[in-house]
Amino acid sequence: MNAVIPVRPLPTRARRRIVTAYAAGSLGTLILLALRLLGLLDTVNDALKPLLLGAYLLAFGVFLYGAAYLVFPARLGLPQGHKLDEREAVRVAQANSAAYRGLTLTVLLGAELVFFFGADLSALQGRADGVQGVALLLLLVLPLLPTAILAWTEPDTGE
Repeated sequence: MNAVIPVRPLPTRARRRIVTAYAAGSLGTLILLALRLLGLLDTVNDALKPLLLGAYLLAFGVFLYGAAYLVFPARLGLPQGHKLDEREAVRVAQANSAAYRGLTLTVLLGAELVFFFGADLSALQGRADGVQGVALLLLLVLPLLPTAILAWTEPDTGE
């Protein structure tokens, strides 16, 4: 018997817990990578370096836990695919719009920082791993941002 069992949508509280883990993990990872970019991790006592590595791995693991759910919106009970009704299409469009506004704000903030503080990249020569980490984190965060917004704002089916 190959019966297909439909996926029950997760309640709002569970979806918000997943999005919170995703956001907290990405923020924790970003903070540790920013400390690396600023050179503050170079002055840390050698005894604390394993603790910082553990914190980084924990933050990245929590981020991946949230991302693993957000990659498959159907597992969260979110609308997906081409057969959306009008309400679902509007909700997906609103989530995409909010994610695009967030992306635009991030790019503009980065451009303002470069404009006001200069683009002296010589300080980052020895910290290419931090730059690559931030770029990788952004590449992992940006595609899942609309799904995270939709998972946070989508009401339960019974509401």
